[in-house]
Amino acid sequence: MRNVEIKARVDDIKRICELAEELSGGTFKLIEQDDTFYNVPNGRLKLRIYEDSSATLVRYERNDEGGPKLSNYDLLEFSSNEKEKSVKLDKMLKQCLGERGRVVKERKLYMVGQTRVHIDTVKGLGDFMELEVVLRPEQTLEEGQKIAEDLKTKLEVKDEHLIECAYMDLLEKKSHKT
Repeated sequence: MRNVEIKARVDDIKRICELAEELSGGTFKLIEQDDTFYNVPNGRLKLRIYEDSSATLVRYERNDEGGPKLSNYDLLEFSSNEKEKSVKLDKMLKQCLGERGRVVKERKLYMVGQTRVHIDTVKGLGDFMELEVVLRPEQTLEEGQKIAEDLKTKLEVKDEHLIECAYMDLLEKKSHKT
C-alpha cells in the first residue's frame, strides 16, 4: 500500500477544521489513538490501540523530508474481540525489540476524495495537520503529490509549518532538550 503524506504544525485549529469541513462536505470522525513505537533497524513499526480496544500493527517506510513524500506501509488489524492477541503482540514486540516510545493523540478525520485529512492534537506536542493521499495502484507518486499540494493550499498550510518527521521523532527531540 502507498500514500503521499504531508504533515504540518497548526497555529489555528479552529480555522483549519472549518476549511477541512468545507472541503469534505461533512463533519469529522473523532478517533483516539495510542501508538507504541518499537525499535527497528529499518522503517518504523507501531501498534496503534483505539478507544474501543481494537488495534492495528503498522509497518511503514517514509523519508524524512518536507512537503509531499511517499510512504509505503503494511497493516495488520485486530478487532476489539481480539484484544488479548494485540496485548500479547505488544508484550512480545517490547520483549524482542524494545519500546521506542508512545504517541497519544486525538484525531479528527475528514475525507476529501481519496485523501484522509487528519487534524491531530498530540499529547506533549500540540496541534498538527496531516494529509494522506491514498494512491490507487495505477496512480503515480507525482499525481499524489499534486493532490497533496492542492489540498495543502486550500487548507492554508504554510511551507514554513511543514514538518519532515513523525510525531515520535518530535517527542524524542523535545525530551532531549529538557
